[in-house]
Amino acid sequence: MSKLVVVDDDTSIREILYQVFTKDGHDVVTFPRGDQALKNIESLNPDLVLMDIRMPGADGITLLKELKAAGKRIPVVLLSSHLTQEIEKDAYEAGAIEVIRKDIETPELRRKIEKILSAKHRIFGERNEESRKKILVVDDEEVIRQLLEGFFKQKGFTVSTAKDGEEALFMVKTKHPNVVLLDIAMPGMDGILTLKKIHAMNPEIGVVMATAIQDEEITKEATRLGAYAYVLKPFDLQYLELVVTTRLLIAA
Repeated sequence: MSKLVVVDDDTSIREILYQVFTKDGHDVVTFPRGDQALKNIESLNPDLVLMDIRMPGADGITLLKELKAAGKRIPVVLLSSHLTQEIEKDAYEAGAIEVIRKDIETPELRRKIEKILSAKHRIFGERNEESRKKILVVDDEEVIRQLLEGFFKQKGFTVSTAKDGEEALFMVKTKHPNVVLLDIAMPGMDGILTLKKIHAMNPEIGVVMATAIQDEEITKEATRLGAYAYVLKPFDLQYLELVVTTRLLIAA
């Protein structure tokens, strides 16, 4: 059993999260305000904090920074109803281990939280060993494959590339990547179908979806199928690196 702290000014959200995680056998403590949570973190010593980004007073990212500044080695997951890439980037830079949309389906939320709890010893241990820094870039545009291959190699990754879904599945079998950066719009097998097949082969692989056009329905479908994150083209490479390296922290 783990101890979770839930911080959200919305009573209905606190109630839902309390019911979900106590049903799973966890000890859950809830707070409507971030300042109240901060005052009690020391004595509670939780295994994970699940916190809203937008709250009256100090927002979730500010509170996360305060926890990190105080030296608290606690995984923090931030929740938001209105996620943008800029908000996610700020959250990851502040030290969030995951950023989750509030409309996520309950089974997927539970899966993500259990994954983080099981990885706590790795999150605050040795970061991103070389043997786990393997990424597969899947995109039908050669210039994008070359750009990302060069970028991640400079960051110390072992990089493989694929031009379509069929080749991606072969590379997953032969190269065993920890993370796949997967384009959604490709000739032949589309990214969503490729995602489904990748996770049927190995559900532990972190798949980050990439697209030039934001589509709420596709985002929800990708999340339902197990995508770790959803990034927009043209890429903000600093943000993309944050997403990938954060995923590696909780990789099996």
